[in-house]
Amino acid sequence: MNRTAQPVAQTARQVTADLDGFVDRHFNRKLSGPLTRLFLRLGLSPNTITILAFLIGLAAAGSFALGTYVAGIVGALLFQLSAIVDCCDGEVARLTNRQTPFGAQLDIATDNVVHMAIFAGIAWGLFTHPGSGSGSWLPLVLGAAAVLGNGFSFWMVSRAKALRDRQAWADPTQAARMEFILKHVASRDFSVLVLLLALLDWLGWFLWLAAIGSNVFWIMTAWVSRPATTARA
Repeated sequence: MNRTAQPVAQTARQVTADLDGFVDRHFNRKLSGPLTRLFLRLGLSPNTITILAFLIGLAAAGSFALGTYVAGIVGALLFQLSAIVDCCDGEVARLTNRQTPFGAQLDIATDNVVHMAIFAGIAWGLFTHPGSGSGSWLPLVLGAAAVLGNGFSFWMVSRAKALRDRQAWADPTQAARMEFILKHVASRDFSVLVLLLALLDWLGWFLWLAAIGSNVFWIMTAWVSRPATTARA
């Protein structure tokens, strides 16, 4: 059994390396390999694993919403675990030849819901926890901006993928830029940043970064993909 386990882990890393961010490549997949082997032995489907990662992510958001320092660290660790488990669904799908468009869309949708829940949970925790600016509406404003930015980003990326599938880009430079965005949008690298800032008790800074970054991202994606709608006019 041990002889077959190693090729499974190696194959899983090979088939997903092109889409991985730095943290996925050097950390998450080193831990997801054993989980993938466990899920294969248990006979779990890729979609079941996706839902499991989703539920862990929601638990992380709930922990952040408690607003205490310890709860923030627990939430960050759960979020990191969710990212690790989320690596496994694609590995299992590829290794068992069970890749489907529905599964891919489910994975992307649940990832985005988890991210929005994390933003909302951190915002609520900062708003309600004494000593974290209780009474100020700023965390809720930043949380709402981050959630909306993530929602718009999901919409823009879905639109860009549809345009790519229709080969709607006549300009090779534009196509290359959008391919870069689509290839790196699924990166879960920021989960490590959340953990670091939770340890430092600086989750408020993360909320600022999420609020600004998510909106900059969707505006950038909308701008880069804007000529695609008229490329074949």
